[in-house]
Amino acid sequence: MNRFDYILRSLSKTSKKRWEHYAVNRIYHRLDDPGLEFICQQCSRGKDKLYLVDLFFPQLGLYLEIDEGHYDVDQAKIKDAKRSFDILGASGLEERRIKASQVTIEKFNECIDNFVELVRRRKKNAVDDNRFRPWDYERRFTAAPHLESGFIEIGPHAAFRTHKDALNCFGYNKGHWQRGVWDLPIEVAKSIGHPGKCMVWFPKLYEQPNWINSLSDDGETIVEINKNPEHVYEEPYDTRIVMARSRDELNRTLYRFVGVFEALPDFRTGNEHRFKRIATKVKTYPSSDSARG
Repeated sequence: MNRFDYILRSLSKTSKKRWEHYAVNRIYHRLDDPGLEFICQQCSRGKDKLYLVDLFFPQLGLYLEIDEGHYDVDQAKIKDAKRSFDILGASGLEERRIKASQVTIEKFNECIDNFVELVRRRKKNAVDDNRFRPWDYERRFTAAPHLESGFIEIGPHAAFRTHKDALNCFGYNKGHWQRGVWDLPIEVAKSIGHPGKCMVWFPKLYEQPNWINSLSDDGETIVEINKNPEHVYEEPYDTRIVMARSRDELNRTLYRFVGVFEALPDFRTGNEHRFKRIATKVKTYPSSDSARG
């Protein structure tokens, strides 16, 4: 999928909600800004709940809700998102709302245009403060931005297309990696501040034939249960850097960074293990090849 395909498919996602569809398309065309990334109909994780974002601008930490009165539809979409783990870790965002019931089209347009001006001001402020990075669709899900910044932090940009893309953040410079875990070399684990036995984990945090895995709605706890009660195993790692497998809003596979976790002492052995999040940010480690480049 290229950038143009992404834009077309994103703008068509809201077609079942007429007012939202109208608003999102009007905002996109009024802005006419190829440097602004936008995401439609994204399920996001708040402080203690999940909610559906109608239009989200990741670079600005700003999202818009269109109050159209389709609560049941939104809950169904959130349920689908939980099933595929299409959930964005996006706390600390600023919300704007536009009412779409018992309102004239003129008033609705006025509210939309006011929001467009807000987005423009926010972008200008970010540019003036040297905080704005233009949308680069081709490298959006690669290791490059994280190696440049020196860290990965949960949020809209902490996602990767493949295992290899994620592992490139920690010095991996070989071919494709298909296994669900990768042990960090000792020197890498020390360098990023997690000495001991540390791994990058690519779990499916939803029910599977042999496992029931889940992440709590607040993002703080992972539960891993083997359906066979006799399958007893002991946790061998001190920390796990978790890149959860998901499918995004356009049904593409992604691996989302959801934090660094360690096993709870009472759940380190048995057929059920539990992990608590100890960090929402982790340092990156360039490979020798990327360092030379």
